[in-house]
Amino acid sequence: MKKIIYLFGSTLLVLSCEQPEVGYISDNIHSLQDTITVPRGVFYSSTPPAVEGSTYPMEWSITGVTDKDGKPTTELQDLHEILTWTAPFDPKTDTTLELAMKKLKLSPQPSIIMNPVSGEFVFTQASKNVVNDDFIINVNAKNVRGERQLDKFTWVKMTPFVPIEFKTEMRSRLQLGKGGGVWDTGYTYSVMNESDPKVAGVLDGTDPYITIVKISDEPKLAVKVKMIIADSHGTALDPNKVVFNYSGSEPLQNYHDNTIGTVLDAESTTFGLPAPPFPQYARNYQGNDAYLMYYLTTADAFTVDKAAFEAANGVKDWTNYIDPATGQIRNRAYIRWGVKINDSGTWEIKMKIPYTTKK
Repeated sequence: MKKIIYLFGSTLLVLSCEQPEVGYISDNIHSLQDTITVPRGVFYSSTPPAVEGSTYPMEWSITGVTDKDGKPTTELQDLHEILTWTAPFDPKTDTTLELAMKKLKLSPQPSIIMNPVSGEFVFTQASKNVVNDDFIINVNAKNVRGERQLDKFTWVKMTPFVPIEFKTEMRSRLQLGKGGGVWDTGYTYSVMNESDPKVAGVLDGTDPYITIVKISDEPKLAVKVKMIIADSHGTALDPNKVVFNYSGSEPLQNYHDNTIGTVLDAESTTFGLPAPPFPQYARNYQGNDAYLMYYLTTADAFTVDKAAFEAANGVKDWTNYIDPATGQIRNRAYIRWGVKINDSGTWEIKMKIPYTTKK
């Protein structure tokens, strides 16, 4: 009986010396994006991969890149000197060019970087120099339990550089006033997003109401944006008659917040930033809506072109909008921009307000 107890006790002793398994690493770690489509020359980050219950922290690294035929290439990892923002522009603190320049860094960077902690891919503006279109990425994932070599982890497809992104809906709107601060929508012209068929005309300058064209390659590294608001015939408005759109006591986000000083001439307001993308700052929104920028015109900027309006839209009863003091139709413009400028140089953004004539 004593011998049996001794053996049982020995067994317990042996079991107590065995080390328990630490952590877990899955055999099914995978990218959530089979193909990552990246516009050249634009900062872009991918979705973090699925680790399928693997123990954190994880450590990630790129172990190789091949072309679409499986031949090794260093094209995505070759270094190119680029100017990058190390922190977002803030108009409250970056009040001079010198202060803003402290947030910019000219340095050699690869086109692709893998975040070693999250596993996200980050694509830098250096990708503007990438020639080939398709790449296969091999990675390694490691944690306390072990590691996994993940060949053909994801496919990267480079698309052409997009100097202008249409992030959200833009509007050129004629508003009609009833008096007492009440405004109706008279007519709205919209460009919805990058899929809108109007985009081609916007970029080549032929759209009837909204155009965005590059007018100079200078400055080489910085960006300037010249905003023109005009009547429906193309006559530019005095920029002093283009004012902020307020919500309560605060203006909605605007291009003035995204510049270090503004320059006005008789027909335009020019905004400047030491490096793209522009705009950099969003007062009210995030995501695609971060690119919404709002303005109004003063009520004495235009007269309404009634003949043109009725020729296109039919006869209208204007009675509620007539100012008894002047006999004219109360009106103003509602202006909403929604683009992101990724390229340096000088850009002209012009919006004509439907059915208006400059006073």
